[in-house]
Amino acid sequence: MKLAKLFWVAGSILINVTIGLYIYLQSKAPANLVERYQYINDQWALFGGHWKAEFLIMTLIAIAALFFAFRFKDIYWTIISVGQLIILLTYPMMLGGYLNTTLELAEMANQMAVVTFIFGNLIFMVGLLGLYFNTKLLPKWLKYLAVILAAASSLLFLLIYMEFTSWGQMLFAAPMINLLYLINAYYGVKMKA
Repeated sequence: MKLAKLFWVAGSILINVTIGLYIYLQSKAPANLVERYQYINDQWALFGGHWKAEFLIMTLIAIAALFFAFRFKDIYWTIISVGQLIILLTYPMMLGGYLNTTLELAEMANQMAVVTFIFGNLIFMVGLLGLYFNTKLLPKWLKYLAVILAAASSLLFLLIYMEFTSWGQMLFAAPMINLLYLINAYYGVKMKA
C-alpha cells in the first residue's frame, strides 16, 4: 500500500513537470509540418527524453491505480486504471514514430498518438470524476473543486475526441489539469490502508 501511494503521489506531482516541459517544447517548434518534424528530430534528446520520462511517470500512476482497483474493488479506480493503460499506448507510438521517419509515417504516428492520448485521458478523467464525487477523504471545498475540474476535463477531452474542438485547445486547459494532478497527489497522501 505504501509503495502504491508513493507511486500515485510522486507520479501525480512529477507529471506536472512534464506537462510544463511539453508546453515549452511545443512553443518552440515551428508551425510548418515539415519543419516541425525536422525540429523534433534535431532536438530528439529533449523530445525523446521527455517522452521516456513521461512514459515512466504515467506507468507509476497506472501501477498505483491498478493496485487501488484490486485493493478497494472500486469501479472508479478500475476506470482510472483503464484510462491510464490506454494513455500508456501513446508513448511507443511517439518514441518509434518520429525519429528519422518519413513525414507521412511521422504524421500517421502523431495522429494515432493524439487519438489514443485523448481517449485515454477521457476515460481517466471520468474515473476521477466518479472517485471524487464519492470521496470522503477530501475537505468539502477541495472535493467540489476536484469534481468541477474532473468534470470540465472530461467534457473537454470528450469535445476534442468528438472533434468539436481542436487538440490545440488542450494547451489552454493545462493549468486546470495540473491542479487536478496536484489534488490527486494530496488524495494519495490522505488514503489509508
